[in-house]
Amino acid sequence: MASQRIEQFGVSCEPPLHQHLDPYSDMPMRSSAPPAFDPHRWIRGGHLQTLLSLRSPKAPHLRPKLHWVTLDDGDQIALHDDMPPQWQPGDASLMLVHGLCGCRLSPYMIRLADQFTRMGVRVFRLEMRGCGVAADHSRGLTHAGRSDDCLAALTRIAHLTGEGDIATVGISLGGNQLLRAAGRLGAGLDNVPDWAHRWTRLVAVSPPIDLQRCSDNLQRPMLRGYNRYFIGNLLRRLPKHIRQSPDLMQRCARPWPKTLRELDDRITAPISGFRDAEDYYDRSSAGPLVPSIAIPSLILTAANDPIVPVECFTNLDLPQPSKIDLDRHPVRLLITPCGGHIGFFARGSERFYMDRIVRWWCMGNES
Repeated sequence: MASQRIEQFGVSCEPPLHQHLDPYSDMPMRSSAPPAFDPHRWIRGGHLQTLLSLRSPKAPHLRPKLHWVTLDDGDQIALHDDMPPQWQPGDASLMLVHGLCGCRLSPYMIRLADQFTRMGVRVFRLEMRGCGVAADHSRGLTHAGRSDDCLAALTRIAHLTGEGDIATVGISLGGNQLLRAAGRLGAGLDNVPDWAHRWTRLVAVSPPIDLQRCSDNLQRPMLRGYNRYFIGNLLRRLPKHIRQSPDLMQRCARPWPKTLRELDDRITAPISGFRDAEDYYDRSSAGPLVPSIAIPSLILTAANDPIVPVECFTNLDLPQPSKIDLDRHPVRLLITPCGGHIGFFARGSERFYMDRIVRWWCMGNES
């Protein structure tokens, strides 16, 4: 059944309707299907694809301006504004949201900011609570349910840019946050801001939209290395007031959490106002809200993602992409046979397939 759903969703996808030449591949952006993924011949396994996503690119021309966004509870998140010299009010803007252990300097954040600014798009790289330069500007923790933080950042971007379309790209955890934000707006669970009509495109790459299933998956002994990676990074990012509190640090006391679920149950959930890890997963997963999304959205994931199981997506009630229109069914799902977790390492001069897909989707409009 899963393989049938992969075939159904992974073969085609309605493209943006605006003709635009992609300067990175010499391919017209308008076509009947997304760019094909040609995996590297020797790099097909999910784990290897995942590890190669950590390769750091260089983008020496990026010189962002820092904007602080103060949230309703007093915490602050950071927006790094990469504005091309030729950008004018009314031109397109893009917000990038990183994953659980990422920041503005994550390889995919640098790659995409570099590519879009060279195309004349103003890029805002969002750093979540406690991440990057925002490390000691928050008492709360970032987590999968922080969709309100994304909306606060978009409100600031709308004010800074004045007019023009705004696209968003969320990677892994950031993808769940954006999908949750769009779903809550579409379902009427959050007030629709006056800039909402400007949010014209959304891409979520490898988003953990079913947190319970992802947590169950990471309980497997063979994925111990991923647990250690996440736990080590998250413990290092604990806010200063937690690190200085003996009572709160007791939650981290030895024996150290061995799985991400233990960490969520002992630290993330109670400090963030959830009853336990199960309550956190249930209230923060974007999956149930995906059918309510009204923004043209693309979800890209891989069938061999070792962190986010493909079963998170195969049960989504989405129609076949090639037979629907954006007005009636705005969400698309593209599942590739391989690619790992935010890897998508490809053959050819452009190594990361996800970058091509993000450009293909975001550089279109519906006019």
